[in-house]
Parts: sequence; C-alpha cells; structure tokens
Amino acid sequence: MWYHRKVPLARQNLTHDTRRLLTSVAGIAFAVFLMFMEVGFLNGLYDSQVELIRQLQADVIITNALKHTLSYNEPFARRRVTQALAVPGVQAAYPVYIEDERAWWRNAETYTRRQIRVIAFPPEAPVFVNPEIRAQSAALRRPDTALIDRQSKAAFGKREAGLVTELAGRAIRVLGTFRLGTDFSNDGTVLMSDRTFLTYFSAPGGPIDRLSQVELGVVQVAPQADVATVLAALRQALPTDVALYTKAEFFARERHYWQQSTPIGVVFGLGAVMGFAIGVIICYQILYTDVVDHLPQFATLKAIGYHNSVLLRLVLLQAWYLACLGFVPGLLLAVGCYDLLAQWTGLLLFLSLPRVLVVFGLTVVMCLGAGSLAVRKVLSADPAEGFS
Repeated sequence: MWYHRKVPLARQNLTHDTRRLLTSVAGIAFAVFLMFMEVGFLNGLYDSQVELIRQLQADVIITNALKHTLSYNEPFARRRVTQALAVPGVQAAYPVYIEDERAWWRNAETYTRRQIRVIAFPPEAPVFVNPEIRAQSAALRRPDTALIDRQSKAAFGKREAGLVTELAGRAIRVLGTFRLGTDFSNDGTVLMSDRTFLTYFSAPGGPIDRLSQVELGVVQVAPQADVATVLAALRQALPTDVALYTKAEFFARERHYWQQSTPIGVVFGLGAVMGFAIGVIICYQILYTDVVDHLPQFATLKAIGYHNSVLLRLVLLQAWYLACLGFVPGLLLAVGCYDLLAQWTGLLLFLSLPRVLVVFGLTVVMCLGAGSLAVRKVLSADPAEGFS
C-alpha cells in the first residue's frame, strides 16, 4: 500500500493544533537551549584558559620544566631564551614576563584595588599575532604606559585609552585596549614593555634580577626550517630545567590539564547530559500525549492495513520535525545569551559550526529516541481497542 505517502500525516498531526505545536516547539527549544548553554560554558572556559597561548606568535614555547599549567607562575632563567638563539633554524626568541601576585590595579572611579595579570615583553618584538597588540606595541616604549584588555571585568573600572590610574602603587597611563578575555585565574590583563615591567616589579635582590627570570620563551623558527627538527635540536641544546613544546602541543597540554585535572569537565559535561535527559523527557511527553490523543486514528490506520513500520516512520517523522523546529529558537536564544554572558564575564563564549552540529545531532537523537519510546503504545495496541 503506497497511497499513504501522498498524505503528509506527520505534518498534519503536528500542525492541526497550533497551540499544541507552539507548546511542543517551546519545550524542545528549552532543552536545546540547556544543551547549548552547558556546551557553551564548558568550551568557553576551556577556550578562555588557552586564549593567551593562541595569541602568541610562536612556533616553539619554552617553559620551566616544573610548570604544569599556565595559570601558575614558574619562571626560569632568561639565559635559556638567549641560548635558544644559537640553535640552527631559530630565527628569533623573545622573553615573556607575567606578574599577578603584586599587580594591584586601582579602580579610578571607586579607588578600590584588585589583582590583575600583567604581561610584559620587548615592545619591538612580534610576540603576539593579535593585530590590535601589534599595532600599539611600539607605543609601549614610553615609560609608565600599558594596554588594557577591554574584556577585563567591570570591577577594574574604565578600560579605555587615556585613563590614568595606579598599578602596584605607581601611576600608569593606558594607551589603548585589546581583546583577550578572562579565565579562571585572571579577571583582567594589562600589557606593558619589559622596561616598564622592571620599574613596577623590581625583585628584592635588585632590578636586574627581575628581568633575569621569565615565564615563557617565544621561539620563532626560520621559514625554511622544519619546526620538528628545530624542536629536537632545542631539546638537545638546552638544559633539562626547561621544557619545550610546539605551540600546538602546549595548547593541547593546557587544555588537557583543565579537562582531566580539574572538575570542570565533569561538572559541565554532566550538565550537558542532564540537558539531554530533560529534553528526552520533554519530547517523550509531547509525543506520547500526541499518540494517546490520536490513538483512534492510529487504530484506524492499522485496521485498514497499515503496517507497524509505517506507523513507526510516522511518529519518528513527527519527532524529526519537532527537532528541526525546536532547534532554531533554541539556537537563537543561546546566541543572545552567549553575547550577554561574554560581555558580563569576559569569558570567550562563541558558537563554532562543529559545536552547533554536535548540539543539533544530540537534538535529533533526543527526539528520535523519545519518539521510539512513545510509539510503543501504538505498536502494541490492538486495532479494535481504538473503537471500544
């Protein structure tokens, strides 16, 4: 029997009652929104932790051998960066300094002080890929100046060019802004030259000591050289008190740390699972109620010769329609919330195509799974029951 294909039963079942359709779509959209938010928080927190690495103009990164995450400072001798320059294939190597313990920023409006992360580098060096930073780095040669991340939290006060405030008890002028974002350990970031850094954070042993200890070494390989070959040579040439990674390796290592060594992945992963489970329950209730309400019609179809496989396809097609209709408003709502939360928290919350496709796939599985459970009432029913 093929004439059933000419009648859009699944679509008519969904659209004949507009209020029920809108309620059903809203329920699915809510479940989609929950999954997007949990996935967004999870990836946003991971992305924020590795954003500084992503913005470094580096082929190889040097760190202290004891350093297990970028969030904790473990400096090493600057001479290791200088030694790297002698390795064949190395085009340039630059030191990067980081300070947060003594970096107290004064809010120019409320006069409150708050710890901020300070990153310093030679202003003439192409340490960052961020075009905003590269365009303004030469201006950092002026003493007592800095750039501030405009994604820093509002507690730091105004984040704009021309601001004059205090850092570590000393006056500082903000020359411009850039975009980096916050993370678990840092609510804000400022960039300055290594000479200004020396002025603000001189070590107790003398001013030379502070610049002799660096947090990261940024190594750039010559265009004609092979990165893997140069990395192997660097590991041979430098002592074991430092560790060397390609940028991709260091990026993956940092992300892995936050995924495996902290409860973040478990917490937000569980949240995504709960959103999926809630969606299955909502979708099941929607489809089961629809099946029960239309049981006489399904019984009629069975009585006139429709096979169970046809009825199964009918309900699953309704589930597919609900998945598609509910996904769109859930996606739009998530995009709006991502934007608001990114502005409020400074975290990197954005949707990439792979993440959208993952949530869409989960939505389809959620609805089809719920449909498969709901249709059992029809498949097990005797056609005569629909007329009793």
